[in-house]
Amino acid sequence: MRSDLTLGGLLVALSALGYATNPIFAKIGYMYGATPITLMAIRFVVASLGLWLAILWRGNGGGLSVRQRLQLVGMGVFGFAVVSLLYFTAVQSINASLATGLFYTYPALVAVVGFVRGEGISKWGWMGLMLTAAGTWMLLGRLGGFTWQGVVLILSSCSLYTAYILVGERWTRDIPPEVATAHVTSGSAAVFLVLSFLTHQSAPSPGAYLAGTGLAACSTVLALITFFAGMARVGPTRASIISTLEPGFTVLMAAVLLGERLALLQTLGIVVVVTGAVLAQQRDQATVGTVRQV
Repeated sequence: MRSDLTLGGLLVALSALGYATNPIFAKIGYMYGATPITLMAIRFVVASLGLWLAILWRGNGGGLSVRQRLQLVGMGVFGFAVVSLLYFTAVQSINASLATGLFYTYPALVAVVGFVRGEGISKWGWMGLMLTAAGTWMLLGRLGGFTWQGVVLILSSCSLYTAYILVGERWTRDIPPEVATAHVTSGSAAVFLVLSFLTHQSAPSPGAYLAGTGLAACSTVLALITFFAGMARVGPTRASIISTLEPGFTVLMAAVLLGERLALLQTLGIVVVVTGAVLAQQRDQATVGTVRQV
């Protein structure tokens, strides 16, 4: 039992590491001439192919109605594709560490929307909301590493992701996560392929293709598989808490691979935001902790 919990925790931590590579691969892709549109086209096409191959190999892709499939693809077209475009456009003008720190305000937004809809928030949840607000102020308080345009884009992405979570919680219920994600990524891939054609995007360099493939492999396929494999062993509550390692992993990788440095106040701000994210999830651990699929 203890060894199973240890393995589960390691798998969820590996998932957090995979998700943490999002802004890192984005920065690398931009260095090699990619644009947000071309980078996302590569990411979602490769991820879709990988996920569908895995589904065919396991033989668990059937049983969905036409309506369910259209809903899932629609989540990709109208939801996650827009979230990704906003996020990866923002990463062009904001530090990778700050991008992840700001994006991690989404658990607090989910809690606020739940409260507006009549769902309760525990005293720890309220404390989490206050910490999230304080941490965000610490991240942005007269410090560098970002433009305000980038901040607006990342917070817009975070807000839309909150809506995506709330819709997805209802539409993906009882659907295997890899099947749901394969449909979502397919819808997103279609959007960015069309955008690439309509905006006459030039083909990026081989380095950009490698970065896009890294995004697909690490922050989509690997992160998804390891998260749900780990959650099956440790449960949604522990999984959601372990997943908050993601910003820390991003800070370390950004420092080592990109040479980014945060001011002390910003570093503390990320710690406070992550603590707030953990506490905000006390409202409904299972929902917030498990819906992150792509």
